[in-house]
Amino acid sequence: PSRGLGDVYKRQKQDMPLLALECQRITWAKNNKIVPLMGGKSSPAYRDRSLRTKVYKDLDKQLKREFGVDTYKAIKRNQCNLAVKIIEAYKLPMFLKEEIDAENAQMSFEV
Repeated sequence: PSRGLGDVYKRQKQDMPLLALECQRITWAKNNKIVPLMGGKSSPAYRDRSLRTKVYKDLDKQLKREFGVDTYKAIKRNQCNLAVKIIEAYKLPMFLKEEIDAENAQMSFEV
C-alpha cells in the first residue's frame, strides 16, 4: 500500500529531536528522581554541589548509554516517554549511595 504524505510527515516528526517542552519534561523527571534519592533539597548531600553534580552526571550517562546519544537533547521525540521511564527506574550506583548516606549522616553529628 502506498503511504500518504501524512504518514511520511508523522514518521519524520517522530524522528525529530526533542522540543523544548519534551526537554523540560525530561529535566522535571530527573529532578523528581534525584532530589528524593539525595534526601531532599535541604539535605547536606543535595546541598553539596559536587556530590549533586556527580549524581546528575551519572543519570545523564545512563540516558546517553541507553539511547546512544551525546546529549539527552538528541533523544528522538518518539523516545521521550521511554526516557522518562528509564529515569523513573534509575538506581544509584553503590558508591554514590554510600557518599550520599555518609554526607547525610553527618547532619546528625552536627546537631
